[in-house]
Amino acid sequence: MNDPLHRLLETHAVFVSTGFFQGKLYDIGRYPGAIRSRSNTDRVIGEIYQLREPRRALEILDEYEGRRFRRKQVTILQEEGKSITCWIYLYARSITHRSLIRSGDYVQYRKSF
Repeated sequence: MNDPLHRLLETHAVFVSTGFFQGKLYDIGRYPGAIRSRSNTDRVIGEIYQLREPRRALEILDEYEGRRFRRKQVTILQEEGKSITCWIYLYARSITHRSLIRSGDYVQYRKSF
């Protein structure tokens, strides 16, 4: 957890579980970019956090994510099978010429390098 986002989450949030949403994940360079998908076989895997001070934390996250991403509420399926609604940041630019991360798991993808 060396990147600024994980340091921010350590300060302003508590880890809940991992989960996934119906989407596709792309390699957009330094970070991944997720988009929604209509196919129920497409999954993006990620971590779920409960924010300690949601208003302040979301302001910081919105600034961190910038114009390349848009915060949206989506249904997430947790490991245990429970569905919850969470805020996520979806990639807001073109995915043309971007590589699809077929597993939907960025951590696993990065380990392959």
